[in-house]
Amino acid sequence: MRVKQLSPLEKRRIFLVLFAIILLFIGIVGKLFWIQIAATESYSSHNINLLRNSVVQRQKALVLDSGRGEILDRYLKPLTGKMIKSLIVFPINSKTQVDPQQVNQLVSILQTTKERWLDFSSHLKEPQVWSTAQDGKVAALSAAQESQIRMLNLPNVKVAEMEDRYPTGMTARQLIGFIGQNPDRVMSIYGADLEKGKLAITSKIGGAGLEKTFDLWLRGVGKTSISYFTDAGKRPLAGLDARMIAPDNSFFPVKLVTTLDGGIQQQIEALMDKMQIRDGAVVVQDAVQGDIVAMASRPNYEPTQVDLASNSWSNYALKATAPGSIFKTVVAAAALDEGVVNPKETFNCEGALGKYGFTCWLRGGHGPLTLEQGFAQSCNIVFAKVMQRLTAAKLESYAHKLGVLNEVGWTGKTDTKQILHQLDAEESGQLFGSHTPHDDEGVLMQTAIGQRDVMLTPLQASNMIVTLLHGGKGYSPRVVKEIRYQTDRVMETFSPKVLESEDGRVSAATSRTLLNWMKEVVTEGTGQGLKDAKWQLAGKSGTAQIQNGKQEKVNQWFIGYGPVASPQYAVSVVVKNLNPSESNKSIPLFKGIMNILASGSSDR
Repeated sequence: MRVKQLSPLEKRRIFLVLFAIILLFIGIVGKLFWIQIAATESYSSHNINLLRNSVVQRQKALVLDSGRGEILDRYLKPLTGKMIKSLIVFPINSKTQVDPQQVNQLVSILQTTKERWLDFSSHLKEPQVWSTAQDGKVAALSAAQESQIRMLNLPNVKVAEMEDRYPTGMTARQLIGFIGQNPDRVMSIYGADLEKGKLAITSKIGGAGLEKTFDLWLRGVGKTSISYFTDAGKRPLAGLDARMIAPDNSFFPVKLVTTLDGGIQQQIEALMDKMQIRDGAVVVQDAVQGDIVAMASRPNYEPTQVDLASNSWSNYALKATAPGSIFKTVVAAAALDEGVVNPKETFNCEGALGKYGFTCWLRGGHGPLTLEQGFAQSCNIVFAKVMQRLTAAKLESYAHKLGVLNEVGWTGKTDTKQILHQLDAEESGQLFGSHTPHDDEGVLMQTAIGQRDVMLTPLQASNMIVTLLHGGKGYSPRVVKEIRYQTDRVMETFSPKVLESEDGRVSAATSRTLLNWMKEVVTEGTGQGLKDAKWQLAGKSGTAQIQNGKQEKVNQWFIGYGPVASPQYAVSVVVKNLNPSESNKSIPLFKGIMNILASGSSDR
């Protein structure tokens, strides 16, 4: 048989094909070598750790500590919970032998039932923490329980220290806020960290309160987790028992040191709950420089199960609402400083003005009253007649001077030159609505008694008292005074700040006069329910009519200071959305808070 001879061109083509096959084979072998031997810990431009990922496939991990910074009160006591001993339960293969007697002992130690334990442990797909039956919270183990469980040496359980960030009974919840997932915010604020792999799109960040405003510091440098290694059959791997994985950094997480007194905060919230305050807020400020000592809001909420639609997580101490007669303080300040009223002059109150349907709260009228007496009795007619001598522009100027139209919370530059607003979602006050005619006489009279469009926050109200106590000089309230490293070395300090207004200040003489008039509110006026308080007190009451849907409701206010002889605290309280027929709750609440302050914190 004659064999066909290949042409030189065909020989060349065959050679090139064989050469390409050999190169491809060498490439595949080289790639496998690179993946399996040379680049197991840094594969591709993304530095993927293949060795670690191969282990992760059979590694079950549970986060014990988010690595998030602590929030402390002024005495360095934790406000965001603490580390507790907890029981970690791992999923294991059903064929793994567990001594039934040991299970019975564990059930007894945990003070539960065998049915509940088996129901919990036999269906696990990931490591889980043993929780209480009542509220599903992590069950904190005692030292005795920890010791007894360790002695059992069960293959699927381990005692470990775990963060209980939002514990049962936690106070100042609306001020502290919560953390949660917010992919849009993660991308907009932490895009650089996202690209570097320091943060995931699903990472939890501050969603409200201090958790949000100080998120940049509180985020920390990494979580602490416990990992348990199993084979494909969920059997524990020898030599790879449960291991703790934690960042090696002695400076983090940081400590956020607030100006709050945790003991006072707790007592005030307990008082609000005892008095069944459904909707309202309390602010307590240090009279020396306006620091926030306590800030409480109702209704309360659960930080681990936030219903964003309910608004119960909102801090009503920072939300503007109708103030009623406490706003008469601003009108009185304008009248005194502008000299439009003679101190001895009287205004006659017959219960109604005779136009605009404007009436006094006292139907029969107060008779002849000076401005001083009208302030003590909270007479609407007196303030309507005084407002006839003022302009809208003048009233607005004094509202600015007393800080009730502005965000007053501490704002400034940090050491990194960033603008920081310590208080999350603080609202501004309001004098007139956007379409309200400012110079209409009827509008001005309603405005003078804190009705119509007037809105201010409980923080602005208490801070107005601080401003008067300082002769017209206002402070910007702090709630965080410093940030510390874990070693207690100070990272950042937030010094007290004076509030500046383009409209200037209320005079010291007028400030003293108003403070004296506030004494008369208690001794002779609408605040006589405070006469038997532990301290001698002074202040101003207010009731604002509001419309809640189709129902008419009222806001009850009281703002003031104590003790009169040497003021230590400025306090504002508002009880919102009450039926007009309900008894006054603001004065008893104010009195109870002042009695707590007079006794001092019991948790120092």
